[in-house]
Amino acid sequence: MQQIPVLLTPIDRPAALGIARSLGPRGIAVHGIDTDPLAYGAASKYIKPYILPDSEDIEARKLEYLLQLGRKLGQAVLYPLSDDDVLLCSRERATLEKYFLFVMPDHSTVQSLLTKDGLTRAAETHGVPVPKMYTVTSQAELADLADHLPYPVIIKPVVSTMWLRYEIIEMLRDDPLSSPPKVALCQNAEQLIQTYLHLAPYDARIIIQEVIPGEDNRLVYLCFYLDRNSRPLALFAGRKMRILPTGFGSASYVRSMHHAEMEKIALHLLQNVNYQGLGGMEFKEDPRDGKLKLIEVNVRFGMWDSLGVRCGVDIPYISYCDALEQPADPQSDNHGEYLRDYRRDYRDNIAWFDLQRDIRAFLIYRKKKMITLKEWLNSYKGEKEWAVYARGDWKPALYEGLKLMQRPYHSIRDRLPFFRKRNTAASESAIQRD
Repeated sequence: MQQIPVLLTPIDRPAALGIARSLGPRGIAVHGIDTDPLAYGAASKYIKPYILPDSEDIEARKLEYLLQLGRKLGQAVLYPLSDDDVLLCSRERATLEKYFLFVMPDHSTVQSLLTKDGLTRAAETHGVPVPKMYTVTSQAELADLADHLPYPVIIKPVVSTMWLRYEIIEMLRDDPLSSPPKVALCQNAEQLIQTYLHLAPYDARIIIQEVIPGEDNRLVYLCFYLDRNSRPLALFAGRKMRILPTGFGSASYVRSMHHAEMEKIALHLLQNVNYQGLGGMEFKEDPRDGKLKLIEVNVRFGMWDSLGVRCGVDIPYISYCDALEQPADPQSDNHGEYLRDYRRDYRDNIAWFDLQRDIRAFLIYRKKKMITLKEWLNSYKGEKEWAVYARGDWKPALYEGLKLMQRPYHSIRDRLPFFRKRNTAASESAIQRD
């Protein structure tokens, strides 16, 4: 089989390790870009790292470097692994396609599914249930709406990078052990208006969304890869057992599962928008009506998607082969048969853990009397996949430990005016681009 290199950006995340640990042992050269010298992907024996100097205009610097690497490599399969890099690579796709093969949908699809209002429109058009959602751009609009909302509600930023500001993180974080908040929970109109008044100086635009009730383990997720004709070459499902921040965060503990209803709903939407490439869809099981409600779509390889590899669905390799227009299974040239085999054979109830995040999640769940120490320890029994550690590739875990030791330093640094100013400039730049 023909082989060309792979380029990952960024590499300071479990997704980068998952792809590298799938492709690297097959002899496929894996390159990675990051701005952090301690990005734990840089320590993987399967990744050749390129560390960019940080800069205020990191997007322009990264694009320049992508093109330089493209010319150097000749041709490579490109895997953007953050929403920021997805948007950058999508906007510049016409230029980057001179050197890179893409495993993501076209720019119009990316734009429509990554924006909350675009996703809502697409879902409603094709009959997929979603939480009620409203977008406001001013205090006057909010005042007209606030008394008529189905409380509780959550607020989200229109531009996700907006809430990476130190001021907003500290304003909204409800526990020092938690990760930066993705949303703010408001129980009534008064709390909503007060929260908005605090946030409006940074960006007057917010998204207000209905809260789907139920425990965190009602969150289910489908990982997938669809070919150029929107045919599924890989499907894999998991249930989020614990998340951080609790209630509205990212996974710290997941278990593999089959979920035929979620597959059906997801494929109905994806095929109607002519989706091609990697992605994931998150739903929440609504106890009020028993329906799955679509929460979000990711147009990239996700945090814990490597669990699929352990369970029998090697999405990195499948996507790589399809990008090269070669069958993923050297024994067969029939993608449909290949998919059915993998859907039948992948294993349920295999766990994925991000240990450092799950320790913090456990402490918060226990504080809220949602779990005991015994229950937490018992959840680690059985076969498992670690987010960062792997027996034959253990150095990334060492780098992760070093980064955790740096956390107090970064907390102090973020309080300094110079770094807060740079953070602000980056956020404002993101707002203007949006």
